[in-house]
Amino acid sequence: MPNPAGAHWDDGLTFWDDGSTWDSAVTPAPAAPLLPSTPITLNTHTTMQFWEITKERAQLSLTVWTQHAPTLKIGTQGTTELTALIDAFEPLVQTRAVKQDDADAAYRAGQATLQKLKLLGTKIPQILEGQLGDNVLLMKDLKDVYQISPRTEGTILERARALYPVWVRANTALAALTPAQPPITRVVQGVAQTAAMFKALLDGYTTQVQATSDTDGLLEATRKELKDLDDETDQLIKSWYKVMKASYDPGSPEYEALSSIPTEGGTAAPETIEINTVAQGGTDGLHVEVEYVPGGGAHATTKLLKWMVVGVDSDFTHSVPLTDAGDAIGPFTVAQVVKVITEVTNSVGSRTSAERTITIEPPIV
Repeated sequence: MPNPAGAHWDDGLTFWDDGSTWDSAVTPAPAAPLLPSTPITLNTHTTMQFWEITKERAQLSLTVWTQHAPTLKIGTQGTTELTALIDAFEPLVQTRAVKQDDADAAYRAGQATLQKLKLLGTKIPQILEGQLGDNVLLMKDLKDVYQISPRTEGTILERARALYPVWVRANTALAALTPAQPPITRVVQGVAQTAAMFKALLDGYTTQVQATSDTDGLLEATRKELKDLDDETDQLIKSWYKVMKASYDPGSPEYEALSSIPTEGGTAAPETIEINTVAQGGTDGLHVEVEYVPGGGAHATTKLLKWMVVGVDSDFTHSVPLTDAGDAIGPFTVAQVVKVITEVTNSVGSRTSAERTITIEPPIV
């Protein structure tokens, strides 16, 4: 009986190694095949990222391939090509970690600037009004600033642009008093922010947005390389397994050696939930806020956000149920280094996201 269009070895429609359907009623069901004596179900004992599953299976496959059919080729690919694919994983994973750190740093720098602009855009008008409430012209311009509610990126920047010239004029008015008064400042993260520093934050934000976009692009390219490597390796070892199983009789050393290769059962593995952003926030500025890439978690019966504090915890010993809208954990203390992962689980096993790290900075409050 021909295969259903688009069927895959692990899609629940076909036996992954012989192409027959699960629910065929056209011909009598064949006798159950004699499978290797001790099949290993894939990853029921540990938690892994998606690429670790493929790499582990590829390494076990390479051992059997080398020992029992070293000259076998799948198309033009053999043990040499599989070895090269396996060896390519670790450097690419390390590159992905570097690109992820770069993207996280750029994103957090931009968010910190936006938070400072919002805070100063809220507090400076109040200070200015208290100092120069009798200055009619300044108060008129300040009223226009107050009309802009800093609730989004756009309105935070709009209010900052409106506030800056008023701040400069207020400093000039203070300097003209007798005796002259110092310019208006506001301490943020232990540093007294001046009007010039405020303008520098505003001007530099565009550059930070571009840096975020650039680092995100490099990260996505590296993620795609890793996914492509995973797909290529996965396809090669599945094709090899199918050829090996069809080429040797049950009971032969070659056939029985396949029992060491983990296979995917009828239940689909849980789909990883990837972390989108990890940022510092909360009303106290000391919580870690985590948002997720939409669409993950299929087939999972348990979804967790797990974390650890470097130097305090030996592993990801803390967890909360993961919510699709995002989660906040903490509070933490300044200078603590927090690592977070997601973990999804079902009867097949567990899958984790890549680790993400954030160092707690003095809060912007």
